[in-house]
Amino acid sequence: MSRVVLFISGSPQPTSRSTRVARAVADRLEEGDVLVRRFVLSDFESSDLVYARGDGRVASHFVEVARAASAVIFSTPVYKGTYSGGLKLLIDLIPPDALAGKTVLAVATARVGRHFQSVQRAFDDLYRFFDVGFVIPSVFLLDEQVQTDERDARWETNASLAIERAATALQSTLLSSELASEPVSVAG
Repeated sequence: MSRVVLFISGSPQPTSRSTRVARAVADRLEEGDVLVRRFVLSDFESSDLVYARGDGRVASHFVEVARAASAVIFSTPVYKGTYSGGLKLLIDLIPPDALAGKTVLAVATARVGRHFQSVQRAFDDLYRFFDVGFVIPSVFLLDEQVQTDERDARWETNASLAIERAATALQSTLLSSELASEPVSVAG
């Protein structure tokens, strides 16, 4: 099994809190020799997104990466109690069988904590639709836990621990899957 992770950012802002938190998870994975393929809304032609056309140059590459990846990180701000419309546009490009059996992680930020339960339900429904294999517990952070400026992001201690736990869990799952797929030889 590959050690490729698909990173999907559904924020319309490339420097949003949710993107930066998920990027921190992805950066930790890359430090552990995991290849992270990153896609953001601005990578795509808007007409490909609006009409869910997976045959454009970037969209077809995105679908190829989704099929080849062993894990997916979904990153989103929470709007109106669910993931962003931008993330939905990207998800709509993914064929129904492309995420079957894969490991997934959701990263979301919101102004209000009560949104996390409803966005988790939305992700759970999405995971059932795609028949994913293993779900890493989501990272949900309040906006106040993530401080950002033009070039940098800083998080509270609890937020940092949540990021580290998610990266470690995802890396461990990838390693376990890799080891389980290697043939075992018995000398004799």
